[in-house]
Amino acid sequence: LSALDNGRIKGAALDVFATEPLPAEHPLWGYDNVALTPHCAAVYDGWDIKSVRMFADNLARYRKGEPLENVVNPERGY
Repeated sequence: LSALDNGRIKGAALDVFATEPLPAEHPLWGYDNVALTPHCAAVYDGWDIKSVRMFADNLARYRKGEPLENVVNPERGY
């Protein structure tokens, strides 16, 4: 944070954090020069299509008020 604040670095793209998901109140969310992405440790052939399909399925579930799949469980650490 200090490196961003004092201009030592111009920006950052970050993927992994000690606490995931990154808490909504974390200061990194407020930086225009920081890109935050979800941590994906299991990259394999076709993962991108599968993740889009999972997102679309969860969006449909959300709109119907149904339980979501693959929800992060902070108590389990993933």
